[in-house]
Amino acid sequence: MKKNSTYKLLSLIRPHWLIMILGMLALAGGSGINLLFPEVIRRLLNDSVNSWLVHSPIKVGALLLGLFAIQGVFFYLRSLIFNNVGQRVVADLRTALFAKLVRQSVEFFDRERVGDLVSRILSDTQLIQDAVSVKISVFIRYGIQVIAGVTLMACISLKLTLAIIISIPLLVIISIFFARMLKRYTRLQQNELGAATTIASESLSAIKTVSAFAKEAHEDRRFSAAVTRSLAFGLKRGQIAAFFASFVSFLMNGCIVLVLLYGVSLISLQQLSAGDLTAFMLYGAIVAVSFAFISGGYSEFAQSMGAAERVFEMLDLPVAPALKDAAAALTIPTRGEVQFTRVSFSYPTRPEIAALDQVSFTVPAGKMTAVVGPSGSGKTTIVNLILGFYRPTSGVVTFDGRSIAELDPAALRQAIALVPQEPQLFAVSLLDNIRYGRADASLAEIEEACHKANILDFIRSLPEGFETNAGQAGMKFSGGERQRIAIARAILCRPALLIMDEATSALDSQNEAEIQQAINEISRSTTALVIAHRLSTVKSADQLLVFDQGQIVQRGTHASLSQQEGLYRELAEKQKLFSESLISSR
Repeated sequence: MKKNSTYKLLSLIRPHWLIMILGMLALAGGSGINLLFPEVIRRLLNDSVNSWLVHSPIKVGALLLGLFAIQGVFFYLRSLIFNNVGQRVVADLRTALFAKLVRQSVEFFDRERVGDLVSRILSDTQLIQDAVSVKISVFIRYGIQVIAGVTLMACISLKLTLAIIISIPLLVIISIFFARMLKRYTRLQQNELGAATTIASESLSAIKTVSAFAKEAHEDRRFSAAVTRSLAFGLKRGQIAAFFASFVSFLMNGCIVLVLLYGVSLISLQQLSAGDLTAFMLYGAIVAVSFAFISGGYSEFAQSMGAAERVFEMLDLPVAPALKDAAAALTIPTRGEVQFTRVSFSYPTRPEIAALDQVSFTVPAGKMTAVVGPSGSGKTTIVNLILGFYRPTSGVVTFDGRSIAELDPAALRQAIALVPQEPQLFAVSLLDNIRYGRADASLAEIEEACHKANILDFIRSLPEGFETNAGQAGMKFSGGERQRIAIARAILCRPALLIMDEATSALDSQNEAEIQQAINEISRSTTALVIAHRLSTVKSADQLLVFDQGQIVQRGTHASLSQQEGLYRELAEKQKLFSESLISSR
């Protein structure tokens, strides 16, 4: 077990130290009464003169019941307090973990599986809660009983105590060995559980695609395979834990039997009284049971640490610090001018493929620039670089004259509004979805943005209007409706730069024309960058950039490029032929 992970786990308790002290006191009180019981029995058995057990059995019973009642109160408080701390620690841990993950770069999510990250937030932290609320309490409680019990046993008979102590090192070594194995298999099981969570999350989120391709059985097999692998590690872990617990129990019980026989021989030699042996054996039973709980608790604690390490791996991830003067570095008011200078870029997951190759262009402030080209030509990569999701392999990208690499990402992105090809809506009201980028917007401003996006009348027609819940990922609405809601959200932000990445791809011709009119109006006062597949949406652009295989192969206006031989004209003719074929087929 890594000491660093254990230290980090214990440090989570530090903010709750005051209530933990109360829990410790309650724990010590309950354990103290537990240790007092054998001494009471010893005195009662050795008291041959007054013989309380014979003459006052009711008083003796009342005394013992009173002690156990007080002990019950102590144990109740201990359990309540430790559970309270465990719940709070895990709530803090989940909050901190989510805060760290949500601030990671896009590159991080290219590498990691979202389902596995969700598993760490929910499943792994639950094991940590068990470690904090139960296992630490077990260690302290039974640790006190072992130390105090052995001390009291030594006061009764040093010879018998030494006979027991000899077996302790063996038990400690065995406990450490099995704990390491248990931690390893717990980590493996949690990894496979994370994989299963990923598959479930992906399959259920894309349930329409799964159903459309009749792949229910395929996804079922993928999920079952991951669960089966997790089960295999869990069964192995359970097998080791069961053997460990039973083996330790056998050793402890065997030790008690040998000590009992040795104690009987001491009684026959008149070196020990029956009351002393009874008390000694009661203390021995307490120590044995306590040590068994410590051993079992340690093995389970080791399992929790296997999950804890997965969580701490995420908490230890670095987050790029924001530049304190970056916001001031942006021109006020921001103009939204973007410039690429000999920019090349390859995605980290595909370093051998150049998404952009020595690209240079300028998006002038207050103008509309359109980027067109076939799929995979590098259009969306431009958006990713402007937003600072990735850094160029070479070259420089600037925003209002400052290198994006030097700007605070938050300040940069607050000056930009993005309408992606597949807009994401959250399972909250439409009102909250639209003002996601500008929480202080008034209802009148929201309605104006919705009017420009041609979605206002539709929202008003809904029974709950703006209070309508969008559902998981906006699944209550069609693709075109989601895009228009996303466009309204972007317009509401009043950005210096509006980026539309295939934003009208899911709209019909009428809605596309209305949205295009809104884009044209916005671009008069806002810099606009439009990534488009449909050339009809970019005819009015001040500048057209034609991309192919990561390079700009043509640039100009719709009118000039339509007269030139080249890719733009080919695309225009294909789309025209496609439109004509549709008309002729009707």
